[in-house]
Amino acid sequence: LSYRWLLNEFPVFIALDKRRFVSQTNGNLYIANVEASDKGNYSCFVSSPSITKSVFSKFIPLIPQSDRAKVYPADIKVKFEDTNALLGQNVTLECFALGK
Repeated sequence: LSYRWLLNEFPVFIALDKRRFVSQTNGNLYIANVEASDKGNYSCFVSSPSITKSVFSKFIPLIPQSDRAKVYPADIKVKFEDTNALLGQNVTLECFALGK
């Protein structure tokens, strides 16, 4: 499967950069340091080249909050499943830290 995200309408796909990352493991969109320009309706686009099928999720609204008083404690998620890999093959491990 291949995951891409679009913003507000097709075919405005999210450009991946230092702030935005799409996990090809689970399809999640991660945005670091949300900005006012991130406001909009997001939809996940999943495609499978092997069966030439694509689907869109329902739109998910994102409304950035300007309340600077909210501070979240640092949090590192440490729930990992066993990962198996064949010798000589590549493996991708993902780790995300949250907080400010």
